[in-house]
Amino acid sequence: MTTGVCDLDNLLFFLSTPLLMAIFSAALLVIWGRDRARVENLLLGGGWGVLASGFTISLLSPGEWGRAIIAITHVPYTLATVLICTGLLVRLRIEPPVRAFLAVAVTGSFVLFVTQNFGNSVAADLYVTNLTCGAIFVMTCQLFARGSRNDAVDQFIFTVLVLTTAQSFIRPVLSLMSEGQLAGANYRETTYYLVFYWVFAFGSVVFGLSHIAGAMKDQIHALKKDGTTDALSGLLVRGEFEDQVNARLAKANEKSVNVSLVVCDIDHFKQVNDIWGHQAGDKAIGDFGRMITGMIRDTDIAGRIGGEEFCVLVWNASEKDAAGLAERLRHRAKTLAISEDSLDARLSASFGVVERKRSEGYRSLFGRADKALYEAKQAGRDCVIRGEETDVSKAERSEQSSAAA
Repeated sequence: MTTGVCDLDNLLFFLSTPLLMAIFSAALLVIWGRDRARVENLLLGGGWGVLASGFTISLLSPGEWGRAIIAITHVPYTLATVLICTGLLVRLRIEPPVRAFLAVAVTGSFVLFVTQNFGNSVAADLYVTNLTCGAIFVMTCQLFARGSRNDAVDQFIFTVLVLTTAQSFIRPVLSLMSEGQLAGANYRETTYYLVFYWVFAFGSVVFGLSHIAGAMKDQIHALKKDGTTDALSGLLVRGEFEDQVNARLAKANEKSVNVSLVVCDIDHFKQVNDIWGHQAGDKAIGDFGRMITGMIRDTDIAGRIGGEEFCVLVWNASEKDAAGLAERLRHRAKTLAISEDSLDARLSASFGVVERKRSEGYRSLFGRADKALYEAKQAGRDCVIRGEETDVSKAERSEQSSAAA
């Protein structure tokens, strides 16, 4: 019994492709081991491992197996496609249509069973396998395009994904047109098989490298984020927050966009630490930060600028609009429990809100918002004070002083 490639002098060269696939698999699994929250790397690593096994079977199985080789390798090829496509979508935080993927895979397997047992066409077998994987890739391309980011790495991954999808449909047609009717016994000695190998090998290397590039980019982004994000609240640290706000203010000048600033402070936070302990205080900071993240828009910027003090730059918003956000945050804060052991003890917060004056810098803007926050604390806490209200109170105090004089 011989294999179709054993007659070739360069068997080891042929085996270099599954070896590279195994290396891609190992690399992605190592990256996943460093950050197990990134499940997509586990899925991609598993997919490349399964693909390597399928390709190895295709190369080393006895040539006498004929058409059976296509049926045997259909399973790992299809499973690898499902795992890789699921991983690509999970990476972009897109819900993968796993049921649809599996439905296509099962349908393709059933059709292949029919063509293998009730037909005598290698061409039909090849079409079924390629169209099964191609259909899964098409669904992935459609969803990937909707959630794709605009950076170079993701664009590269998407481009290679589209090319991989296209070759699933084009390669069998072109190869079979040139080859004519295939016989199962000499399948791996045909032009189709050689074309399949070289196109698949080259495409796999590029496809795999794109996945490694994506995983490495995510790792670098995570490391950078660790240095700019507060561990407790999940919001930007003060320095990074101020840098991003200054950049956004410059953009607001160019586009003539109104922006407002919300400064907030958790009320009686020292008492939270003194009565319930620092663990409860850390939980309060974390819950409050997650609350802010969940209630602001992607265009807004939020940071933790002090122990229990937070700040939000509200993009394209008047003081009234930003005050509405502050009120919603104030009401939601009351639902946050200080301690799991004391369900009746709830957080409250005070807010200062101001709208940016034309070409006003961050320091001046923050100073006015901080004064509004001070007024909120003086007014009894658990309230929202707008900058225009502090201006009114100043005028009233000035009038009172003038009357007393």
